[in-house]
Amino acid sequence: MFYKAVFVALTIFLIGSNGKPTISLNDQPERCCAPNKFSCRISTSTGMQLPDAKLYESFAYYNFSFDSDRAMVGMKGVSWTEPDQQKTNLWIIEDFNKRISYVINQDLKKCDKSPLPMEHDRCIPETATFVRSSTFGYGQKQLIGDTWRIQKDEFINYATVSRDGLCVPLAGQVFFQKPAMVSSMTTTDFVPQIDDPSIFDIPTECQSAV
Repeated sequence: MFYKAVFVALTIFLIGSNGKPTISLNDQPERCCAPNKFSCRISTSTGMQLPDAKLYESFAYYNFSFDSDRAMVGMKGVSWTEPDQQKTNLWIIEDFNKRISYVINQDLKKCDKSPLPMEHDRCIPETATFVRSSTFGYGQKQLIGDTWRIQKDEFINYATVSRDGLCVPLAGQVFFQKPAMVSSMTTTDFVPQIDDPSIFDIPTECQSAV
């Protein structure tokens, strides 16, 4: 289950802020912060090299919610893995106060609990490097997105956020060295509120999980 859950830490909403300092340029867009609370749908693709040199690949989509006041992430959805072609209904809760991640296999009613190594941060850090701007949509329905390069010891993240004042996380590509892994994500159906607060409720099967 570790390899099915590890990409959860790659969500671009949890971008961290201890990269190397960079110089801000006058022509850069302003750094921004996502809302304290929001819900959306995300699609993820992940590729990773396992310790035995085999490859693990997955595609998944989730209903995703982030609550900065609770310091929690909750997401429910479906994951397909390769090469075993396994479909799994997952519920994932990340509690940044307790620094614990819960991954619930809803098909087996099984909960795996593990330490959460990252702190949550909803803002583009001052250490981020501006990469480029791009336009989403067409005609009169256009949205400008700004892509930032965010570097930490563990990973490099290319995060794209909207320039409309909401700082909506639109897309992200994250690269890890140990383990060798790449993950990408796109966001749709964003709303600056929590659709379903129960997504943060720890289920009973996690109470006794080790």
